[in-house]
Amino acid sequence: MNAMIFRLLLGSRTMAGTKSVMARLAAGVLIAFAAAGPAHAGSDERTGTSGANELRIPVGPRSTALGGTTVSDAYGPEALYWNPAGLATLSETDVYFSHLNYIADMNVNYFAIVTKAGSFGNIGFSAKMLDVGDVFVTTESAPEGTGEVLSPTFATFGLSYARQFTDRVRFGATAQFINETVAQARAQGLAFDFGFQYATGYNGLTFGFVMKNFGTSMEFSGEDFELNVPIEEAEPGASDRTVSSTTAAFELPSYFQIGAGYDLLNPGSAASATNHLRVLGTFSSNNFTPDEVRGGAEYMYKELFALRAGYGQRVSNSDNDMYNGFSFGAGLNLKLGGDTRLKFDYSNRMVREFFDDTNEFAVKLTF
Repeated sequence: MNAMIFRLLLGSRTMAGTKSVMARLAAGVLIAFAAAGPAHAGSDERTGTSGANELRIPVGPRSTALGGTTVSDAYGPEALYWNPAGLATLSETDVYFSHLNYIADMNVNYFAIVTKAGSFGNIGFSAKMLDVGDVFVTTESAPEGTGEVLSPTFATFGLSYARQFTDRVRFGATAQFINETVAQARAQGLAFDFGFQYATGYNGLTFGFVMKNFGTSMEFSGEDFELNVPIEEAEPGASDRTVSSTTAAFELPSYFQIGAGYDLLNPGSAASATNHLRVLGTFSSNNFTPDEVRGGAEYMYKELFALRAGYGQRVSNSDNDMYNGFSFGAGLNLKLGGDTRLKFDYSNRMVREFFDDTNEFAVKLTF
């Protein structure tokens, strides 16, 4: 499937072939969705049946402030999560760190480094850690706690590659290793992301498509699933038999996204030299939750600071989403001398009830 889409997208390298490439892009997207026909459409019916949902916790304040609409517009380290194809536009080295104050006193820390690799393309490494805090062990005989404290670990490590095949077409892929550990139980797996971005050259109009979290099923195993039981009619002093139980395997939370971005201020005009206003939209087709539509807008002044806002809505009008749909944020770019720059970003996502809003902060060093 991916090879077919790839051939469709690379049909033209000239300005005269723009319409042809756009047609091929549309055809490639349709083929991708058709190939995913066996997958279940997004609904409430499968909610809670997938695993490794730390993969779906978004990172990157610029993108989250824009409502998660940057599938066609992601670039730099944030592209490693939203669409690895955006890594192809990189022209320097970026070091990136973000911290997310998540719901229920949980925290997510994200680190990424991206750089050029000559004619080979661009590469990036990322690590995401979900900290759920300490878990106090209780049992039927010790409902107030046994004194044992667990520190579960949920981590993903990604390696990304992207390349710009023409002046308009970009492709990227990410492979992620997933590790979940609770006490002596562990589950591990692999997830893959594949993405395209296409720049039309008309008023900043871009299109993007990404397939996320496709990979192996996972299941827990380890010493916590082993039990020593005595053997019936065994001789005195005989060793117990170790019995291991198994768990059901679970799927990864895979989904597709397609989106577009457009500059409302005509690039090259006098106004756009100082003010930049961009709007974005995304449709997300989810396997384990209802499908979503999202929109966002970003205003930037002289590439110095940015204001952002976004909104998302589930297609089914489901009220199971913990977010109310609104998000906002801001960014600040500082030049430190030469090609060295420092960027700060912030985002807020509004939660419906029970929990506080989520807040994310990020810093990026470019050199």
